[in-house]
Amino acid sequence: MAEEMTVSTVLDQLSSITQQMNEARLVVGGVVTDVEKLRNHLKAIQEVLDDAEKRQVKEKAVEDWLRELKDTSYAIDDTLDEWNTAIQKLLLANETDHKASKVRSFTCHLPIALRFDIGCKLKNLSRRVDAIAGKKGGFEFKLMSGPGEKIIIMTSSEAIDPLEFHGRNVEKKNILQLLKGESSDEESGSKPTLPVIWILGKEGIGKTALARQVFDDSDVKANFDKRIWVSASCPRDEIRVAKAILESLKGSVSSQVEMETVLQYINEFVQGKKVLLVLDDVWWNACPRYWEQLMYSLKSGSEGSRILVTRRGEKNGTNMTEIGLGEKDGTNMTEIGLGELSAKECRSLFRQIAFDGRSSDDREKFEPIGRLVVGKCKGLPFAVKILGSLLRFKTSIEEWQSVLDSEIWNLDSKICKRAGVGDEYFSPLLLSYYDLSPALKKCFLYCSIFPKNYEIEKDRLIKLWMAQGYLKLLESEDMEVIGEEYFANLASRSLFQDFQKSEFDGRIIRCQMHPIVHEFAHFLTKSDNFNAEVKVSDQECRSKSSHEKFPHLMITFESDQGAFPNSVYNQKKLRSLGVEHGGGFMNGIVLSKVFDQLTCLRTLELSNHDNVLCKVIKKVPKQIKRLIHLRYLNLSKNNKIKKLPKTLCELYNLQTLELSWCSNLRNLPQGMGKLINLRHVVNVGTPLSYMPKGIERWSCLRTLSEFIVSGGNDDKKASKLECLKSLNHLQGSLNIKGLGNVDKDEIFKAELSKREKLLALGISFDRDDEEGRKKEDDEAVVEGLELPSNLESMEMFYYRGESISLMMIMLSNKLRSLTLDRCVNLKQLPGLGGLPSLESLTLRNMKRIEKVGNEFLLTDRTSSTGTAVSAFPKLKSLVFLKMKAWREWKYKTKRGKHYKIMPCLCSLTIGYCNELEMLPAEHFPDTLKDLKIISCSKLEKSYEEGKAEWKMFPQIKFSHD
Repeated sequence: MAEEMTVSTVLDQLSSITQQMNEARLVVGGVVTDVEKLRNHLKAIQEVLDDAEKRQVKEKAVEDWLRELKDTSYAIDDTLDEWNTAIQKLLLANETDHKASKVRSFTCHLPIALRFDIGCKLKNLSRRVDAIAGKKGGFEFKLMSGPGEKIIIMTSSEAIDPLEFHGRNVEKKNILQLLKGESSDEESGSKPTLPVIWILGKEGIGKTALARQVFDDSDVKANFDKRIWVSASCPRDEIRVAKAILESLKGSVSSQVEMETVLQYINEFVQGKKVLLVLDDVWWNACPRYWEQLMYSLKSGSEGSRILVTRRGEKNGTNMTEIGLGEKDGTNMTEIGLGELSAKECRSLFRQIAFDGRSSDDREKFEPIGRLVVGKCKGLPFAVKILGSLLRFKTSIEEWQSVLDSEIWNLDSKICKRAGVGDEYFSPLLLSYYDLSPALKKCFLYCSIFPKNYEIEKDRLIKLWMAQGYLKLLESEDMEVIGEEYFANLASRSLFQDFQKSEFDGRIIRCQMHPIVHEFAHFLTKSDNFNAEVKVSDQECRSKSSHEKFPHLMITFESDQGAFPNSVYNQKKLRSLGVEHGGGFMNGIVLSKVFDQLTCLRTLELSNHDNVLCKVIKKVPKQIKRLIHLRYLNLSKNNKIKKLPKTLCELYNLQTLELSWCSNLRNLPQGMGKLINLRHVVNVGTPLSYMPKGIERWSCLRTLSEFIVSGGNDDKKASKLECLKSLNHLQGSLNIKGLGNVDKDEIFKAELSKREKLLALGISFDRDDEEGRKKEDDEAVVEGLELPSNLESMEMFYYRGESISLMMIMLSNKLRSLTLDRCVNLKQLPGLGGLPSLESLTLRNMKRIEKVGNEFLLTDRTSSTGTAVSAFPKLKSLVFLKMKAWREWKYKTKRGKHYKIMPCLCSLTIGYCNELEMLPAEHFPDTLKDLKIISCSKLEKSYEEGKAEWKMFPQIKFSHD
């Protein structure tokens, strides 16, 4: 599917290198003529691909023709990529600028054997395309009309605004009452049971949406100590569900693998807590004994705990207690059945989506057709969302009428059944899919590589798209920017859902595909994307596809005895390979065989998430150099890896290198500077000693998680901090460690102020005082530090100065979050109150701070009108932790009409400050609703004595940790 994108990419490459090949004298005669013929055939094929794609749903012969075209296009892409890589390697060897004029002068110096090999491959591929073009005439395809669909450019906020909830108010009210009310056991005082509420209905009826509305309700949040949401859609994945519950309770990843141990920990963590557990999309054929064990482990929670379950099925259709969810007599179980929405509710939902941003005249003009479109949705809200999202950007009556009159509504129900998607959803989804541009189709279909209900990380997804060549550059735009636009476009069509956003800036972090959309994408890809699970009994791949030439594969292991399938080594044309946890471990992968056999890989993901690879990857073989096409390499969390081979530096096409949390990796190989196409180096949590020489050549780099300044012994191998001035495209977040090893001049030469796309910066001095290192040295470095003008977040660790330069602090008026940690010599806090945009402030481990007063507020600032400016005008969250000597917090100023202290403060946390006796309560605003005191003995004593200052905090929370 979506082969127009692949053909277009190949054509672009052919156009750019035809002249190079002519000058290179490819040894094999007539190659240039064959390449020109190949180009002409592909151009002719490109003109009919739109019609071919639509016909393949019903015509097997067309489907086979497109598959042959896809395989051949991939082979051409591999050959051209091999050529370009050889050119790049030659240029690097000669230290030549990467410019087209230089490329042509060097092509004739390529090895004869390589030129001969490339020439032979291109001649053979030209013959294959000739045969494919010959078959084209027999299908009588229609030529593409017009220039094709344009990509609608939008921002994430435009695409993903949450929708209002339609038509389930009664059901929502009933569930809220059940969640907040007492059970009959609790009222009678008998031994409490764990009430279970079931939401039942057909697929796409809105069960998950209703559960999510309830889960995120403000009253529910206040009513429960812990809320847990887990997808339970995989019937054999009991351990994964249990571990997800445990990880939510712990707040961190669990390394436990035995079910009994996991359930025991769950029991301990819920002890005495009021818990709400949502199990989304539970299957009937799950193991009854497992659910009984899970229920038992949760019963140690306090009274008022609840379980909310969503399940496909009809109300009263089957006894829920058969799988262990509910008491045997059924008295502790309530069913809420969802039916179709009324016509009025469907129209209301449709209007909200399709008419968003339209004038009243437009709404009136499109309303009649809209009613007819809604009538095809049969009361199913998900179908309404898909069609509303499709028509949202259609601006003419003709376009709306075309959707209403489409032949797709008349597809044979057998096709829908084969797809595993009901006809009420298949037609709307197919209409939406056909409306996508070729590039967007590719991006959408690639998502089917993930397992069902998988949490997709948006930034990772964009990097994977980029590795496959789906994000074509448009003029000066970054591929990452294009990826963001593509993601927003797909999200606007309701093809993604359940968005998790950053609490800091509201950016999308993760999302999911609705199970119906996932099944639809799987049907369209068939052999293209291939998700497999490995089970114990046969230790081989189990999937819906038997086609041997699949290009994309993700393997999940559901047992701790799962073995890497030997058949994978034979998939020579594989372009993506990933390993994911499914509740088990993987055994038996031989990386040298992967590198020797799977040489077409663009993406290789071997992250040790959840210890899947804990017994496997201890060393990266030198054969990795054979993966010349590789763009994306993920080795994160592999704590057995101690070093990387020098041959890694021969992966000239590498764009993304993920090395986070490799706890035993101390150094990167020398020669990393040759990887001039690197765009993302993610090394957070990996204890590197220094950055290798040559990284100033990473001119394409967008992401560098951490830069480590050398500590002396490694100076000859290490890059200086000054090399950061060459990384002009750095963006996002950067942590600089080891600033105790630099002076004022070196920090100034790094020119950090010119990195305008850096939004977050962390700076860390050395943990321990070095001999000869004075506090004045740190002060000089901070004085020379110029912050980027757009900086929004900053952290500083292990600073040894007695004061912090206000010039450094005040340089960024956009700073929203600031953390100062282990600034052990500070005697008073800097005047941070003047930061106009600061919303979050955390101060930790400042053992010499005894008093906090007016110096903290910077009270001498005035506005342009001469009135005093409020201190911390936008601050919402304030945290003080481990301020051991802090005994007084007092301001010598009064709250006035024009001058206020922290007028927007919502949350205040004070922990382990045992000398502090009282808070400046008279200066706290009415907005402060969340006040936590953790292990502060004198504050607790003051509260217990009932002093008047505490009366304004009825919801204060004391705890001991």
